[in-house]
Amino acid sequence: KSEGGEKNSSAAGSRPEEEAVLAFGNERFTVPEALFTPTVVGLEQCGIAEAVGESITMLDAQLHSLMFSTIVAVGGNAQIPGFVERLQQDIRQLAPSDFEVCAVAPPQPADQSAWRGGMRLVNSGVLDQYWVTKQEYEEKGHVLCRQKLKEVETCLHVRKGGRSFPGT
Repeated sequence: KSEGGEKNSSAAGSRPEEEAVLAFGNERFTVPEALFTPTVVGLEQCGIAEAVGESITMLDAQLHSLMFSTIVAVGGNAQIPGFVERLQQDIRQLAPSDFEVCAVAPPQPADQSAWRGGMRLVNSGVLDQYWVTKQEYEEKGHVLCRQKLKEVETCLHVRKGGRSFPGT
């Protein structure tokens, strides 16, 4: 409005017919869908379920059943309604039929999930023999750290390259 209380028709957005209205159609469905099927937005890469499955196959085969049954989705995307259910459904189609598949989103804030997972790994004792003390580091430096990380890879049976799922 002008100083006299009259509407100023020259100012953009001052009249209702000049207001911008954004109408959303299927965008709210296609954005999350792109996480599972990137080809819908023109990306030639695997979706999130395939990426999770490929990551699991990079581990020793003895760990596959455990990993398929303990998938934890964290971050903002895990908060999308139906995301975890869809993730579990898509991974179920990729996993061997005799494996349990369970995907969950933890109730705590997503920014704490990685921290809590790391705490559980540390508290499990699995990595106790790989710690580097301050004294060891001062004596041997980063070379010792690299050696210990290689040993952790071996301990966890991490393989480079991974394998494809049958039928994909």
